[in-house]
Amino acid sequence: MQCKSCNTELPKKAKVCPKCGKIVNEKSSGNLKVIAVFGLVIAMIASMLPFVQNTSEIKDAYSFMNIDMPIMWYLFILAIVVSACLLVARKDMLSIISTLAAAAVFVVSFVGFDFRHYSKRNKFTIVRLMDLIQNGSGEDSYAIGFGVIVMAIGIIMAVAGVFIDVMKYFKKDLKVDARYLSNSINKSIWTKIWYHKGFYIMFVPVVIFIVLFYYWPMLGCRYAFSQFRIADPFYVGVKHFVQMFTSDMFFWNSFRNTLFLSIIKLVLNTGAAVIISLLLHEIVNIWFKKTVQTIIYLPHFMSWVVIASVFRMILDPNPSGVVNSLLLQWGVVDEPIMFLSDVKYWQGTFFVMNIWKDTGWGTILFLATLSGISPDLYEAAQIDGANRWKRLLYITLPALANTIITVFILNLAKVMNLFESVFVTSTPGTIEVSEVLQTYVYSKTFSTSMSDYGYSTAVGLFKSIVGMILVLGCNYLSKKVRGRGIV
Repeated sequence: MQCKSCNTELPKKAKVCPKCGKIVNEKSSGNLKVIAVFGLVIAMIASMLPFVQNTSEIKDAYSFMNIDMPIMWYLFILAIVVSACLLVARKDMLSIISTLAAAAVFVVSFVGFDFRHYSKRNKFTIVRLMDLIQNGSGEDSYAIGFGVIVMAIGIIMAVAGVFIDVMKYFKKDLKVDARYLSNSINKSIWTKIWYHKGFYIMFVPVVIFIVLFYYWPMLGCRYAFSQFRIADPFYVGVKHFVQMFTSDMFFWNSFRNTLFLSIIKLVLNTGAAVIISLLLHEIVNIWFKKTVQTIIYLPHFMSWVVIASVFRMILDPNPSGVVNSLLLQWGVVDEPIMFLSDVKYWQGTFFVMNIWKDTGWGTILFLATLSGISPDLYEAAQIDGANRWKRLLYITLPALANTIITVFILNLAKVMNLFESVFVTSTPGTIEVSEVLQTYVYSKTFSTSMSDYGYSTAVGLFKSIVGMILVLGCNYLSKKVRGRGIV
């Protein structure tokens, strides 16, 4: 019998290869169980959905969010996280145990504990879900909520997905002889961790910081399913999401504005960076080229507060405004233009400000690509009779195309993160075209006398989900274009 890793002849009944140290007949760790991971995500989402729902009023619902012992929800989340970590560590069978433990916590919470029903402010009444289902009738009729169905689907997928390996159909055979593979591949993850234990010990403070300040606050997404009151938030199910999607015209207006402003800004900024990079690349005088590049690059280091102040002075409709004074003097307009206060002019002004600020930063990547093009290509094309336009069309742009697509894809994942530039430039008169999702969340949270934290959390959660979809989509496109993802 030979070792599968190094093809060394093994002694009889050998358990370890004497040459490479590979365990004989060791089972392969396999691929990440994608279906099981999706099942855990679905179960986590289901824990925030209604378990029992009033059939007439959507706001009257019961779930983990208003259980009399909130610790049960944290135990459920902990079990789900442990299952996910075990899947990542390729301990698939052990993940079934923690997944079933999460299911047991759910069942015990559903049938064994009382839930708080919000009757009046600062006053709760205790109810039992099973009693509501059995005794409710008419307007007070209750039924099993769709959270139970989603939970069952998630748990089944998390358990069954351990035995289903869909990634093997997408895994490419590298056609590499096993004897040339590194011996570290044959070691378990715990062996690798112990071998590099010094680095992991150094990493512990960073992990604690990330958990406390990044992952722990993510549990606050549960408030998207509650009517938030200081010290006594109460669960309302998916009421906020139904209101958001069916009756909130301001939400849809801000969502459209977010997509429109972000995508147009992305196209204009990328196009301006490409054009200026091509122009700078044609400059022969190095000193003049570096000077121009520095000048257009400096605005990137200025904050949006400073930029908004500068443009407000330049575009001021009063006589002190440079632009309006020139337009009036030349007879182009009869009265000053309210560039940052008029709905007709705000978007165009916003795009110009973004181009002025971000174009210099974008030229760095494109100039680096242009400097890597071999001069021999231009010389050969010039000998063949190609003029400057044809050299640009057939040499420069094809060489630049991959970088343009890459930059566009990477920036597309950030289209939902639009806040500061809009916040400091918009005015109450331009809300119709300038309100985006993040400014809408801000106004719903801080700018009203009756702040609705639960609703603003729901809007923020929706924005995060859309952003996640964009990141995953851009990661897929990046793999197709660059051969590697962004995450």
